[in-house]
Amino acid sequence: MEATPRTEAGPEPVVLDFTLTADDFAGALRARRRKTLQGRFLQAFVLLGAGACALVLVLWAAGRDAVPWPLLWILGVPAAVVFWQPLLIGRTLAKGARRNGEVRTTVDGSGLLVATETSSSTVSWQRFGRYVETDTAFILLSPDRNGTCLNILPKRAATAPADLDRLRALLDGHVPRA
Repeated sequence: MEATPRTEAGPEPVVLDFTLTADDFAGALRARRRKTLQGRFLQAFVLLGAGACALVLVLWAAGRDAVPWPLLWILGVPAAVVFWQPLLIGRTLAKGARRNGEVRTTVDGSGLLVATETSSSTVSWQRFGRYVETDTAFILLSPDRNGTCLNILPKRAATAPADLDRLRALLDGHVPRA
């Protein structure tokens, strides 16, 4: 695995070595959910489904009526699936990421150079429409309105706090913050 920094004007390149985990993927999917219209719709669905189930159970506990089990299933199960979806998808994606091995990503003024044990690719800044910063990672989203494609840069991969500042400066210089 070789990722040679390219020479570009601007901040010094940032090199990150990491292996993505299920938590990385789940966190990125949750962050994307908070920043896209489709994701906010799904969050509202979960809240409405959980609220309706809670209301039905409160009315039942108050002795108003028998529990309408079909209604609880219709509202509760899909809401629970949508709520747990990032974790379930994250586990699946992490299995695939483990097959690729460790990732070395070099971020510089021209974009990202991503190298694994089996492949390498260069991704220019035009590929990204915005980015989200969380407590644990920087998530680069594609320019479509749903942020369909994403790249995850975990903060734990930085070797020094200055690397995170340089990475943030590179991202702010090329991609709008969501």
